[in-house]
Amino acid sequence: MRGTRDRGEGVVGYVILVPVALFVVLLAVQAAVYFHEANIADNAAGRAATTASRRGSGSGAGRAEARAVVMESGSRLVDVKVIDGALVRATVRLSVSRVVPLFPDSVERSATAPKERFVPEDER
Repeated sequence: MRGTRDRGEGVVGYVILVPVALFVVLLAVQAAVYFHEANIADNAAGRAATTASRRGSGSGAGRAEARAVVMESGSRLVDVKVIDGALVRATVRLSVSRVVPLFPDSVERSATAPKERFVPEDER
């Protein structure tokens, strides 16, 4: 025969287990959202650096390319910086939706590409 002291023990276990399980699921969703935005920022920075490094192109074309990539993906752009020189450096920062308050609210990625230059045939 069961003792009366064991009544309700299962309910207490569920009350503790369900919030922990829900938090773990939401943490996995937040990690997926964060890394997806990081991937988009990395792609946008790489395309911006590549576009701005082309001969005859500049930092404005790189910023426009980064904005186009971000708009195409449906992400929220925070900032785009393209520094033009012998090496072109593009930095893209995107806003990240927050499901769990432990993750940052933005992600930033950078890419670098050498500037194309014309070398005459006799100098090669």
